[in-house]
Amino acid sequence: MLRRATGNGISRCLPGFRCKSSQALQLPSEVDAVIIGGGSLGASCAYHLQQRGLQTLLLESHQLTAGTTWHTAGMLWRLRPSDTDVELQTYTREMCIKLEGETDVASWTENGGLFVANNKERLDEYKRLWTLGQFYGVDSRMLSAAETKELYPILNVDDIYGAMYSPTDGTIDPAGVVNAYKRAAERLGSRFVENCPVQGIETEAYSVHGKPKRRVTAVTANGQRIQTNHVVNCTGAWANAITDMVQLTIPLRAMKHAYIVTEAIPGVHPGLPNMRDHDLSIYFKTQGDSLALGGYEKNPEFWRDVDPNFHSDFST
Repeated sequence: MLRRATGNGISRCLPGFRCKSSQALQLPSEVDAVIIGGGSLGASCAYHLQQRGLQTLLLESHQLTAGTTWHTAGMLWRLRPSDTDVELQTYTREMCIKLEGETDVASWTENGGLFVANNKERLDEYKRLWTLGQFYGVDSRMLSAAETKELYPILNVDDIYGAMYSPTDGTIDPAGVVNAYKRAAERLGSRFVENCPVQGIETEAYSVHGKPKRRVTAVTANGQRIQTNHVVNCTGAWANAITDMVQLTIPLRAMKHAYIVTEAIPGVHPGLPNMRDHDLSIYFKTQGDSLALGGYEKNPEFWRDVDPNFHSDFST
């Protein structure tokens, strides 16, 4: 369910979507922060804000992970060109391991990561990442073509210059990590509510040094008003449908993307590392004895921010 904002700050149903409420569902009348969206970002946000002392409420219009989280490849590459990314990836890995210990919900598989270089320039880039890894304490090593073949026997290495291998890279199970965050957040006092679309966001005007501003005062869901000073928009591809409620637009557009899962391939097993070829913009990961592969399109098609045909259950 989606609604369109009107001039008075109260929303109306978007055309083509049905609006319903469940009278039996009782929501809190006031919280410190409302998180909209029950994917990996929303669940993580609820946990971390609750951990820092804020009372949080997460609202999901369908079920947890029902948006784009459920079909993510979930690959985590610890070595990235940005120092900030390296630190974030390391923290994410540590959180997956920590949450499994706290909640008994598994989400992390440490199967390693392999960057394949098809030219000398790309190999030099990976050598720089390897050096960066040494600074951050990320285990990594440079491999010759022959060593790459030993690690990934089904790979044709005749045309590669070498590779970089990071054994502490891995794969995050999307449903697992969301459920782990949910369980940990709820233990701290957060509340997660499914099948509860946001119906409206209220704001009030104020000024700073004479400049007009607006701030959030409340969220409406299930026909109930929840007083709050903070709303966190974690709806991914649907983000602009939420910001539309307060007459804002964010620079985000969703792109259509596809991946392929093969039949069983001899030599493929879950222990093979995730593999990426940056020059071909393609990745490979194992799914049992099959391979999942996805490419990043050079001329991607954009998907409308709100498309009723994309997820038929989104409107119910």
